[in-house]
Amino acid sequence: MHGWKRDYPPDVFGSLWDNVVDLAKNKRLIAPYEVLLELQRGGDEIYKWAKSLDFMFLEPNDEVQQIVSEIVNKYPSFVPEESKDGIWADPYVIALAKAFNAVVVTGEKMVGPGAKTPKIPNICRDLQIQCIDSTAQTHISRL
Repeated sequence: MHGWKRDYPPDVFGSLWDNVVDLAKNKRLIAPYEVLLELQRGGDEIYKWAKSLDFMFLEPNDEVQQIVSEIVNKYPSFVPEESKDGIWADPYVIALAKAFNAVVVTGEKMVGPGAKTPKIPNICRDLQIQCIDSTAQTHISRL
């Protein structure tokens, strides 16, 4: 959603966001339901827009739940120390991509091996999931 707020606001780049909607309608853009829950916290225009695309947000099936469990067990430092409402979408994003052989799009940057907390691109690389940097539109990892 970095693009929505900073680089490609919908009032200027409306056709871009129309294309995003088309991707979602054609099931080429998916996200876990937990992302919508995180957006709900903000209650802003992004949430209102995303809520209108509820068909894009998938409830976790058994396979996704199993992969989430594997992620949080394999990367305990990835789990945040606290979440006020218990909602945390990151492992679901990774797990959904793994389950559906999809590409993760994130604004996060990979961190080095000495980092306290791994980032989405680090875990994607380790799990052999393609991950694209949304802000630079560069290829991060695919092993």
